[in-house]
Amino acid sequence: MIYAGIMHFRDKFDVASYLMPVLERYTQSPPLCIKKESFTLCCGKISDLQDKDEIWENNSACLIGRVFNKKTEFSLQQQDFKKLLKHGAETLFKDVWGKSIFLQTQREEKAFTVIIDPTGQLPFFYYIFPEGDILFSSNVDIIFKILKKQPDFNWTYLCSYFVYGNSSAIQTPFKDIYELPPGCSLHITPQDQVTKTFWNPLCSYDPSKPRKKDAVDVLQATLKPWVEPYQAICVSLSGGLDSSSLVYCLKDLVRSDQTLLAVNYFHSTIKSSNELVHARQVCKETGIDLMEIDISKRLPFDLIDDDYLLLKPNKPFPGLVSLKWIQYIMNHVPSDTSSTFLSGHGSDHIFMRPPSKNCVSDYIIEKGVHGVKQPLNDITTFYRDALFSLLKDNAKSLSSYHLGMRRDKRHPKNTQDKRTPWEKHATRDQSSTSFVHPIYAALPRRVLPGKYAQIDAFYEGIASIHMELNPLIPTGYPYLYEPVVDFALSHPTYDLFKEGHDRYPLRKAVSDRFKTDTVWRRDKSQTTGVLQLGIKKNLDSILALCGEGQFVKNGFVDKEKLQETIKLISNGDTNYMWPFTHLVSAELFLQQWKNKIQ
Repeated sequence: MIYAGIMHFRDKFDVASYLMPVLERYTQSPPLCIKKESFTLCCGKISDLQDKDEIWENNSACLIGRVFNKKTEFSLQQQDFKKLLKHGAETLFKDVWGKSIFLQTQREEKAFTVIIDPTGQLPFFYYIFPEGDILFSSNVDIIFKILKKQPDFNWTYLCSYFVYGNSSAIQTPFKDIYELPPGCSLHITPQDQVTKTFWNPLCSYDPSKPRKKDAVDVLQATLKPWVEPYQAICVSLSGGLDSSSLVYCLKDLVRSDQTLLAVNYFHSTIKSSNELVHARQVCKETGIDLMEIDISKRLPFDLIDDDYLLLKPNKPFPGLVSLKWIQYIMNHVPSDTSSTFLSGHGSDHIFMRPPSKNCVSDYIIEKGVHGVKQPLNDITTFYRDALFSLLKDNAKSLSSYHLGMRRDKRHPKNTQDKRTPWEKHATRDQSSTSFVHPIYAALPRRVLPGKYAQIDAFYEGIASIHMELNPLIPTGYPYLYEPVVDFALSHPTYDLFKEGHDRYPLRKAVSDRFKTDTVWRRDKSQTTGVLQLGIKKNLDSILALCGEGQFVKNGFVDKEKLQETIKLISNGDTNYMWPFTHLVSAELFLQQWKNKIQ
């Protein structure tokens, strides 16, 4: 669902006439207009067949998205919405999960409250008028079309993205455009806008309580209501643990009138990215069809069709370099019936692959040194690292924990912040370490070191899903939905790996329930080879894009040194692959926005 609206503190005026014409450009049916005491909301669907979002409302509030009752495991009913809301938004969000935006007017206070779910797949962007009114939408492109103004780029955000990568910050790539980060609430008055974290990632963690469900129970309970309205359920099946687990869990859930289909894409000449044999084994065991797609003629960095993106991207993200590749894959998903595309992305983040070395610190803090030999041996075996090095790392984390001196999210000593040869000093000067999710300021200073790493990994995963892979077919990320995240975060971090295996609770539950050994393989495919081939194939266009790009023109990147590094990467050097990907995706993002707003 796409939407736009205005919260107005002044006298009422006809805002629908400004909002509806813009939304009508994209919606299959005329948008719906909802008017409350002090806000107007217009929303519609790009595809009536594929989009299963709903709307719940009472006199002062509105909830839009896909929302499920945690107790019944079915879609939220209108009467339940009104009943739960009588006890406040806290009660509502304690009993439901999904992708959603909640808006409510507080008449007495002349204030608004907006709440977004922990995953944030239905975004909330907003612009503040000088008089205090708020224009908001699911898409930045829609906001600028309503305002009929050209965007002014926020170079502090863009430089921060280049240096640090994805973030779920309040700031956006545009000046004067803000975002409500996932799992946060926004309190709006004529004088101020205050963002606070609404969802606590530590709420499910209590190692003294036994878990009544395993990973399969939780995954199936989450998948069941999500796939219920679709006729075709397509899973991106690499053959690895995460996607294979989804297939095993879904096999028992699909009805006779539904189709479960696995899609495996591979490069026939690059062994490191080809897991087809494993995907075939999973489909053989489950008895479902496998669609095999050779993507050797479609590579990352290929130029996309001009009309592929219905709306301009809200943010830069690494997936922009692979849109042509993704477009080719998604064109194989059935579009003549209601379909959903499910990705296993996110399991690495919530179950931590690889596990944090500081998990040993968690064990010592909670259980003491008795029995610590086992997690020490497990983590040493996993990393094949010297015991002394591991003990040294954990001694530092234990000291920091007891002194309440946790390292900030973006600290100069973090290895991810290594300076690239082509980066000028102006880039670091322009960037900001504060462009992060508000949770990092809200967490207590004393959090278990390994648990902090797990929470950090989850927010990295959330920040990496910024847009639908196909604008017409919704993509689902079951591992990043609240019930599954809560389950993963409820585990002590030292229980997430065992006997050289990471994501142990997921592996064991799937293996035990479905009597399969396929989930015990430790190797995993790599996309580096495919990326390098794409760079080599598109070298001239990449050199032109970056060499004549906005980062060079604004003095943030040294053109000659960048071009030298690009040629090295195309010939097999992977030292600066990720910073390079961030730069190219940022330039592609800016290129998408170079056309004037119509």
